[in-house]
Amino acid sequence: MRYVTLRVRPEEGQGFHPVSERIARDPDLTPEAIHRMNDLGDGTVTLLAAASGPVERYRTILAESPEVYEFTVADAEDDRAYGYSRIETNELTEYMLERDRELEFVRDWPIEVLPDGSQRLTLIGTDEAFARAEYDPPAGVEIEIEKTGRYHPEGGRLLDALTERQREVLVAAVEAGYYDTPRRATHEDVADRVDCSPATAGEHLRKVERAVFGALVG
Repeated sequence: MRYVTLRVRPEEGQGFHPVSERIARDPDLTPEAIHRMNDLGDGTVTLLAAASGPVERYRTILAESPEVYEFTVADAEDDRAYGYSRIETNELTEYMLERDRELEFVRDWPIEVLPDGSQRLTLIGTDEAFARAEYDPPAGVEIEIEKTGRYHPEGGRLLDALTERQREVLVAAVEAGYYDTPRRATHEDVADRVDCSPATAGEHLRKVERAVFGALVG
């Protein structure tokens, strides 16, 4: 069994969907992940997605988007909003759904939404399925293979629960000795490595620890 991790990037000025584009452009919100998506076969999909920022702002964007048929939004303790929605598909969404039906892969969730509007996703399948696959991107979309190899589910995949920025801060903390015994680094040391304030570095590390430990005991 193999996996491939792809970074799918829309052309500048073009989003995957009008709703996701509005969320990505909002200065108060940062889209983080799509945790689940179901094709209802009637020109709509249901989504469970997460974004960090004010919950009410997230609700307002969904409420004002004509493509959204219904939605509900819940907030978490870590300043993250989770939104369930049923939305109308567009041409690009329909193309990608059709390719999903044709390809013999299983999608590994969540899909990570990156700051530049691109998405990082992992597909899992057999060697034969990958050999048969032909995934030509549509016009205006670039697909980059970030990594591929043998899929080892026993590896835990704990880091999948983290955003790209959280992983960057975690790596910096480990390299600086923040988790050594005795501790050899402070929030200030980590902040210097990732170019942020010590308070922001500390907040990132608290979110990392909550996500990782929650996955271990959940």
